[in-house]
Amino acid sequence: MWIAYGLGAGVMLGLYDVWTKKAMTGNSVIPVVMWSSLFGALCWVPVLIPGALPIHVEPFGLTWREQAWLLPKGVAMTASWILAYYAVRELPISIAGAVRASGPLWTLAGGFLMFRELLTPVQFLGLMLTVCSYYVLSIVGRKEGLVLAKNRSVWWMLSATALSAATTVYDKFLVSRLGLPVLELQASSAFQRCLLSALVFVPYMLRNGGLGLGLTWSWGIPLVGCSWVAAELIYFVAITEPQAMVTHLSVLRRTSLIVGFILSALFFREANVLLKSGMIAVLILGMAILILGG
Repeated sequence: MWIAYGLGAGVMLGLYDVWTKKAMTGNSVIPVVMWSSLFGALCWVPVLIPGALPIHVEPFGLTWREQAWLLPKGVAMTASWILAYYAVRELPISIAGAVRASGPLWTLAGGFLMFRELLTPVQFLGLMLTVCSYYVLSIVGRKEGLVLAKNRSVWWMLSATALSAATTVYDKFLVSRLGLPVLELQASSAFQRCLLSALVFVPYMLRNGGLGLGLTWSWGIPLVGCSWVAAELIYFVAITEPQAMVTHLSVLRRTSLIVGFILSALFFREANVLLKSGMIAVLILGMAILILGG
């Protein structure tokens, strides 16, 4: 079942990318982050009501000390969303998704810097395939008027990916070291992110002359928040399976790139579809070899 959960999380993340692109059309980043975070938090309200659903989460299931431990995750995720939304607004989904798929590379880099973990020959092959795919990505980018190394949106997405990878490591610490219950952790984190987004949103709106919605309404906005909650929940369910392997789940979640690319080609008229298809195939193959070749 954990394999199915991993694929499900990847599908939801792919939908999240597409809905983010839809929500950002004609809108500023900060209002979208705020309102999508609010809808994400509202997704947890029914499970806080006793008897409303088969699953119940205690509204005050975490102590203030545990909430404090959870706060760095909320800060990092909010910052990651702001950076990623700026990038998604400017980049084609295929390129934004491919940059986001570099997450496992950050994990491996951290392993080398902190623990001097070296790549196996098989992993080195996977790394070379990944590097080649990003080279092809740069060629595609130039065809579309993007110089990736000099494009600030690419650097925003890289920064967002690094922050997201850091929160993944921190999640493991919160669950395995501190023993925080998964559902309470996720619900509390969603409400924290909503409050943190509001702290950014209020000064932004005051500077821009009011405290209204601050955006043009789009059905993508609630779907962004809800799809992230769904992807996170499915992933956490997957890692609680005794047989689940986090490295394999990392590969399965990369299916988000395929889902996002297909939907983007259908609804956002992606250019250079054939070349990008080959790049994405090589990128996913390289990531799979890199992660599983240890």
